[in-house]
Amino acid sequence: MENISTTALSELLAAATKLGPATLLSSMSSWKSYVAPAALGYVLLCRTLRYRGEKKLRRDMGFPEGCGREALSHMTNDQAQQIIKYLAAWEFPLFHYLSLQFGLFKTYGVESISRLLLATRNLTDPVKSLKRYEDTAALIGEFMINPPNSERTLHAIARMNFLHSKYRQEGTITNADLLYTLSVFVTEPQRFVRLYEWRAMNDMERCAYGVFWKSIGDAMGIEYKGLLAHDTWRDGLEWADDITAWAKRYEADAMKPSVVSNKPARALIPIITYWLPWFAKPFVEEAVCLLIGDRVREAFMLPEPGIVAGATVYLTLVLRRFCLRYLALPRFFELKRLGEADPQTGRMHTAIQYGNFPYYIKPTLWNRWGPTAWAIWLYGGKVPGDNPEEYMPQGYLWTDIGPRNRMGLGVEEMEVDVKRLKARSRGGCPF
Repeated sequence: MENISTTALSELLAAATKLGPATLLSSMSSWKSYVAPAALGYVLLCRTLRYRGEKKLRRDMGFPEGCGREALSHMTNDQAQQIIKYLAAWEFPLFHYLSLQFGLFKTYGVESISRLLLATRNLTDPVKSLKRYEDTAALIGEFMINPPNSERTLHAIARMNFLHSKYRQEGTITNADLLYTLSVFVTEPQRFVRLYEWRAMNDMERCAYGVFWKSIGDAMGIEYKGLLAHDTWRDGLEWADDITAWAKRYEADAMKPSVVSNKPARALIPIITYWLPWFAKPFVEEAVCLLIGDRVREAFMLPEPGIVAGATVYLTLVLRRFCLRYLALPRFFELKRLGEADPQTGRMHTAIQYGNFPYYIKPTLWNRWGPTAWAIWLYGGKVPGDNPEEYMPQGYLWTDIGPRNRMGLGVEEMEVDVKRLKARSRGGCPF
């Protein structure tokens, strides 16, 4: 046995000595001949599939490349909603969501809006602010994800109108304030996608934002006359350009450094940085100041971010854009934020929490005991099923949306508004 082992070892050593530099280089060359084509093929696959969804959406909606403004002038609200839903659930789920979040944040730079929030304490109160954030996101999600004439969309708009009605009657929120709030949902998604995503929006997608939010503004009873430059518009693109230009003028007049605006800003930043460890919070606060822009930051009286934070944030965003465009395959599954209504109770759930607490999340086995729930629990957070009186895991009815002192109110007013909206048939072209 010893002789056999010695012989085998000798043969192995002899074979190893024959592996000279030329043999090793040949092996490496052979390895490269497989890896390089595979890497190139993967990049080409990513590039091809990345734009396939955009092209298919244009064909499905009837607006192929080069279709022109005449075709876009006939875009319906039904088509616009489908386009926006696709962008939010498939193409740009992260920055579409962040753009809406930062868009709402931006409106607090207007002192009259911040003054109302401070008076109601719906944003600065440590308890009220949690529900207010989730309710706002839930309402917007309802009428963005569901078809314009669906019962869920009509009731979401009616609930929003009821919650605003008190302040409109009192004069504490003006038509200009509502128009500016409407404008950020047109301007911010396009800005965020253009600056931070893997591609910019095309004309069809930008037109969809104009059509969709013009229809929402009509349903809210917002007046454009005397504020926007025109009274009639050719299409969603022209309306979007008009409200964008007006919003810039409005910001120049109404968005000034203010201690009033500083208070809700200071209350909101901890919501954004809630899940971060203490040592990362200062850096992310600087990143927030970069993303909101100088005018809003100055209105909030927040410090100017440092050069290191700026360089780090923008380099990270550039690398992310490069990787998504050339090295990442598109999504294969839709990102769903809303659940189906319970057929027995009519209550609705959110599939993903918008903020930091599990409002309206159904406490399924996975939601309550899955790996994400364990991570949240270990961090000290709340998981679905905790504090049921506060977080309502049974889901929400429309009358549950809003401040607790207005829960259960507005049933008759909402039904009247729903009938009004149904009579207008909101699925058509608003121009």
